[in-house]
Amino acid sequence: MRHILDVFDCVFDGLESGNINLINRKRNELAENFTENGIAYFEDILNRLKILEKEDFNKIVMVTDDLGLGIVSANYTLGGILIQAHSHAIHHFASVGYVISQLGISLPDVDFGFNPTTPKKNLSR
Repeated sequence: MRHILDVFDCVFDGLESGNINLINRKRNELAENFTENGIAYFEDILNRLKILEKEDFNKIVMVTDDLGLGIVSANYTLGGILIQAHSHAIHHFASVGYVISQLGISLPDVDFGFNPTTPKKNLSR
């Protein structure tokens, strides 16, 4: 979960300057190791998302990341990088969901790890 939140945190850290650097994730070890810090980190990200205005999503930002073959920077809209962060979160939730299912643990939410646009008939496990 910490890794997922770190990506959103990068977005918010670079929002004011318009330069979002995904390489410089903080890797918040307190959130990773202590439940109360993790919950506070999660709540902070949620609160920062909630204060965004609809028109903020069209703001142009420069996003920098290392794609494996070097560092690349590209213009995105804030909405675009948040969509990417959302997809990244779903990807990790799907991995967690798979491991949990292999351990025979049932989740309280059958949609966990599925994109909200996934047709409901495809959610059988």
